Amino acid sequence: MEGTNGTRAGSIPVRVFNGPEKELIRRISEKGPVTFAEFMDVALYWPDGGYYTSTYLAWGAGGDYITSLDVSPVFSAVIARQVSEIWSLMDSPSDFVLIEAGAGRGWLSQGILETLKKTSPELYSSITVRCVEKNPTLRGQTSDKMVWHEDIKEIQGPVRGVILSNELIDSLPVHRVKVSDGLLKEVFTGFDGDVFIDVEGEPSTPQIKGYFDKAGLLPGEGALAEVNLNALKWLSDAGALLSEGFVMTIDYGLPSRELYASERKAGTLMCHCRHTLNDNPYINIGAQDITTHVDFTSFMREGERLGLGLTGFTTQKNFLLGIGILEELREPADTGGAGLADIEFNRAVGRLIMPGGMGDTFKVLIQHKGLDKPRLAGFSFKDMSRCL
Repeated sequence: MEGTNGTRAGSIPVRVFNGPEKELIRRISEKGPVTFAEFMDVALYWPDGGYYTSTYLAWGAGGDYITSLDVSPVFSAVIARQVSEIWSLMDSPSDFVLIEAGAGRGWLSQGILETLKKTSPELYSSITVRCVEKNPTLRGQTSDKMVWHEDIKEIQGPVRGVILSNELIDSLPVHRVKVSDGLLKEVFTGFDGDVFIDVEGEPSTPQIKGYFDKAGLLPGEGALAEVNLNALKWLSDAGALLSEGFVMTIDYGLPSRELYASERKAGTLMCHCRHTLNDNPYINIGAQDITTHVDFTSFMREGERLGLGLTGFTTQKNFLLGIGILEELREPADTGGAGLADIEFNRAVGRLIMPGGMGDTFKVLIQHKGLDKPRLAGFSFKDMSRCL
């Protein structure tokens, strides 16, 4: 964030830069404009004031945005159903591992464990949860059921189980690109002495052109777009951990043909601050979230290269309906506060599967390794063809 220090009457306020801004200015002064991926990495993850590494609580009514977990605890309970089916499909191993990457507060994993303790005691006795979270203030106490890590690379493989992420991939640092006169350019971040600015140049790595070559397309002329090379690297690290199991990715995003459609001129970059949206990453640095839509087609293609087969891809609505979320609805009590509480509970469940809302915006991709064409209940809902 920008601010001013104390000044005498009539003097010009002096701009005070925070930790991420100071680090970015230092890097740019030493080597010139940096990639937007580097800018985003510092803004979000710099140890001194980065958005995801500070003590600020980003989630919930008092934060910047709402997640499915904030809407209803039913979300974790239903995901537990899918985890239980996966365990059975894998012949109920006694050393089953659930890795949650980008675990944040650990609410999703904790909710899954609480559900399994009630509904599947044998799986509960067999499961170990490993939560990966960069922010040390969010990492909880390690127990016999839940172990915390700073990085997924700390986990010793191979493992049998599930690697789960919920709204992680959208926050990984991305390169920004633009097509000018039919040529692919990269949009770097510079500093003009007062504010951060966009600077166009040749791509910083041949991987960017290779990304679009594999996709068989380019963004439209004059259009801004994002390239998430870090997502592919994360998938490689995740897949390498598995000897047998699944990678479950829940996030907002689109297939490549929609994400890079010629009519999409401004890309998908969004900044979240106090439940408002803006598209300017150069303000509120360290105090706002920066996200982009996931390119699910490239994620699937990279998975296939890594030996991760496509289990299924659908909307969150279809996925939760397939698992049986409607079975979680409550029969409202006849009268009084209990009846109102049941109605509010059901309304929250409805938000998770709302068409045009969270139910359609969020997608679920599951990939498998070491299994032959597994079928999961989450992909049994008949309307799933619309997003394949």
